[in-house]
Amino acid sequence: MNQKFEIFENPKLLKEIPKATGVYIIRSKDDEILYVGKAKSLRDRLRSYVAKSGIDFFKQSLIREANSVEIIVVENELEALLLESNLIKQHRPPYNVVLRDDKSYPYLRISYTEKFPRLSLARRVKNKGDFYFGPITPVDRLRDLINLLKSTYKIAQKNDKQCQGSKNACIYFQMNRCLAPCIGNIPREKYLKIINEIKSILTNPKKIKKQLEQELKELVDKLGFEKAIKVRDKLKAIELLEKKQVVTDVSEDFTDVVAFSSSENITYAYIMSIRFSNVVGNRSFYFHESYINSDFIENFLFQYYIQMNQVVPDVVITEGINSIETIKEALSTFKSVEVVVPKRGKRKRLLELAKKNAKINLETHLDRFKKDIEIFKKLKDSLNLKKVPLTIDTVDTSHLGFENVVGGVVRYTLGGFDKQMYRRYNLTSKYEFSTMKEILSRHKKILLNNSNRIADLIVVDGGIIQIKAAKEVFGENYDIIGIAKEKRENRAIRSKGEIEDKIYVGNEPVEVDREVLEFVQKLRDEAHRFSIEFHRKKRKHYVLSSALDRIEFIGQKRKKALFEKFGSIENLKKATLDEIASIKGISMKMAAIIKERLQELG
Repeated sequence: MNQKFEIFENPKLLKEIPKATGVYIIRSKDDEILYVGKAKSLRDRLRSYVAKSGIDFFKQSLIREANSVEIIVVENELEALLLESNLIKQHRPPYNVVLRDDKSYPYLRISYTEKFPRLSLARRVKNKGDFYFGPITPVDRLRDLINLLKSTYKIAQKNDKQCQGSKNACIYFQMNRCLAPCIGNIPREKYLKIINEIKSILTNPKKIKKQLEQELKELVDKLGFEKAIKVRDKLKAIELLEKKQVVTDVSEDFTDVVAFSSSENITYAYIMSIRFSNVVGNRSFYFHESYINSDFIENFLFQYYIQMNQVVPDVVITEGINSIETIKEALSTFKSVEVVVPKRGKRKRLLELAKKNAKINLETHLDRFKKDIEIFKKLKDSLNLKKVPLTIDTVDTSHLGFENVVGGVVRYTLGGFDKQMYRRYNLTSKYEFSTMKEILSRHKKILLNNSNRIADLIVVDGGIIQIKAAKEVFGENYDIIGIAKEKRENRAIRSKGEIEDKIYVGNEPVEVDREVLEFVQKLRDEAHRFSIEFHRKKRKHYVLSSALDRIEFIGQKRKKALFEKFGSIENLKKATLDEIASIKGISMKMAAIIKERLQELG
């Protein structure tokens, strides 16, 4: 096991870390991996974390949880990049940028790894020996292109496993849709020439188009209409390739331009794909971070092309990276690629075009969530938070006489409540401080174990006691607030706009304007609804189970079946004998006893 240095507790340990190239792994007090990074000089890089001066919000959040660092020294920057990437892929640390696949480009694949190559649609690089062309969007256009090429050239429709060993040609040959190379109807060498002709149409459409147009003219003049139809279909394939593409002012054949824009603690990555002087597609990724540096860009490129198995172009145009040769060498495991950071000329103008698009798309994204961003900023200013909270977790617990205690956590982020991040917990603790501490401890662990970051702001339903419990879980450096329930005649008032509700920061209530209060109340109300809904469901189950436990012939299977059908003791009381007896294993006599016993309970 590699040695750990608790530099965040004792900065003097920095001097024990070598000034060597390597990878560092930042861990929490619970030994959870929070972040994996690489550095040309490990000591210098880690000193920037410990110094805490002039660091961005990203590092501030990370340092609040950091306890120790583990280092692995390697020979060079390429080894560091590869090791870092493998560790990120293996552990998916919550503070690393991990690309979530929002969509995938459609490519045309020629399966050269098969004995009789075929055409198919692909969204990932599966075999390095195959040829991938694209992206071609929309996907319907690609499907039309594949079908047209298949019918025009009559190439194999099935894979090698389906074709080999067959003595007779399949139905595609009988339908005149395949040349049947599998039974030797056409020599493999001649078949491969046909496949290469298809590849030529894809890779050099302008040249092939001129040849085909001349050939078509000659065939029409000679009245060779049957052959002319085949040539016409080939031209249709080229027209599909050219359709709806935007011509650029640069003669790039197979290039991706990767640009970035950042604002309001959000970074936007924009990939513009150029094929034969045409912009054929674009793709974007959002990150709730505000930093763009060489490490960020290098990691992004490596993850996008290698880990997400995207087609590597001949040229990648980007900016802001220091180790161009390292990226080139890393991508060369797939193919030789030129990585360019242009200073002038047409490629520089292409990069500026991509940056402009990145900025426009980011502004559109921010404008869509303008209202949320404004209230997040007001929260920061009103409550003196350390950063603008782009993610907010709100926590509530529910019980009846301190029995059947449950809790719920809801998350709010740009665009509203994120239902995928809602979590429910059955709790063993019974009192205010211990229940809040238990739910937050378990929630924190689940987040980190599932590569999800802890929210920028934690809102607890309660006051000083609940905040203190949250501080014990997350530490003093986290932004944690509470909203105390206003009570009138022993009833909690939760309705929107009740200004008597108080927001607590630490041990003191803070005066806020109506908009901020209503927003925090909305968060509290949703968390309360979520936990109460869970508690009611659990209580119904508990009451019904308790009633059924008193009936001697009702075991676990029958109890489960009754609960799944009726859900509550009230529904079971209202049910007819026939409805109860419809459950497998329950006779009419048993149903009558169940009804009688339930009536006795009142």
